[in-house]
Amino acid sequence: MRNFILEEIAEAFDDRSGQFRYFFKTSSGRVEPYASDDPAAMHLAGRPDAYAIRPLSYAESHQMTADFVATLADEALAAKLQAAVGESGAGKGFLQVLRAYPRARRSWLSYRQRRLEALALQWLREHGIDLARFGLDRPTRAQEDAAGLRFNAALDERMDAVRERVARFNAQPHAAAARAACRHSMRTAEIFHSNAVRGNRLNLEQTEELLSRGTSVGGLTLREHLEAVNLNRALDRSEVLALSDAPLTEHGIRELHALLFASIDDENAGLYRRIDTRIVGRDYLPPESVLVPALLREFTEWLEEAPADTLARATAAQAKIANISPFLDGNGRVGRLLSNLILCSAQYPPAIVRVDDAKPYYEGLRQADAGDMSMLLTLMVERVEDGLGVLEHAVRTLPTAKVSTP
Repeated sequence: MRNFILEEIAEAFDDRSGQFRYFFKTSSGRVEPYASDDPAAMHLAGRPDAYAIRPLSYAESHQMTADFVATLADEALAAKLQAAVGESGAGKGFLQVLRAYPRARRSWLSYRQRRLEALALQWLREHGIDLARFGLDRPTRAQEDAAGLRFNAALDERMDAVRERVARFNAQPHAAAARAACRHSMRTAEIFHSNAVRGNRLNLEQTEELLSRGTSVGGLTLREHLEAVNLNRALDRSEVLALSDAPLTEHGIRELHALLFASIDDENAGLYRRIDTRIVGRDYLPPESVLVPALLREFTEWLEEAPADTLARATAAQAKIANISPFLDGNGRVGRLLSNLILCSAQYPPAIVRVDDAKPYYEGLRQADAGDMSMLLTLMVERVEDGLGVLEHAVRTLPTAKVSTP
């Protein structure tokens, strides 16, 4: 489960380069790195609210790899890794062996992160840090572990209720007809709101006219028109991906981005960002651009294997994409596309984040950056409930309907 405090302490434990000194400041709840020769580090070492973090020794790191090898059921792989661990420069040899075993490599990365974060939690306790203040005083629930982000336990019941409601709706004889009847209006609303939440000036009626009749609107830019047309095409492709038995890949995510930015920014459409950047309106610095491909691979692996509830998985996926920010522009739209792709694949209605939701939506993303997706998940649950209400009403009002939704 993601928690920035534990992640940052874990990273400090793992840096044995000697180039930096790390301090945990209780006033901010963050880890601050300083160059090893920075005089400010000496000053910080004397402050009562700052605690120096020492990296793990090579012996401790070696023991961690040995403990992981002992967990493996594949005796042949365990023998290869044990030999690598026992060699000089074991870390490099260990990883070289794992490159040929992708699933074992993922298991190692997950195991290593859990161990480092467990050590970080132990370190905080040893230094008398108030865990409750930073939301670290309770064990994680299974759904949180699966999603990789914390969220309020009360949302478990709401997600269960939505899942049962979706199942009841899908069991209705006219469920497919209701979906077909609502498809166009829900699609138009999704395109309008997803673009408008980021400043596109097309209103709902203009979006409808543009999509249905190709009618352009005077006074608006070509980009604003293309954003609506392109999102419609990306949603078409998203539906195909949602109905496919194949797992979503990096290529699929890049394809969606390419469709969104066709004729808008052909130079960057479908390509990962090549520069480091900041996220406007959020106190968060995304990962370095060189890390993006590996992070997206890990993301798609998580997406394929995570046993989380559909709504938790869809929400976490959106938060993770926003957190990685793999593209120079359009990360929010890609994240919303992926959320609704996940929902569609489980026969849920889309969660349409509305223009009026902008404030809680972006605050929810900001909180998810710090590891808590409660606000974002609450919004997603509410919007799926709205969509279910529309579909249930459609079932009741279809001319051929013989039954109604409870």
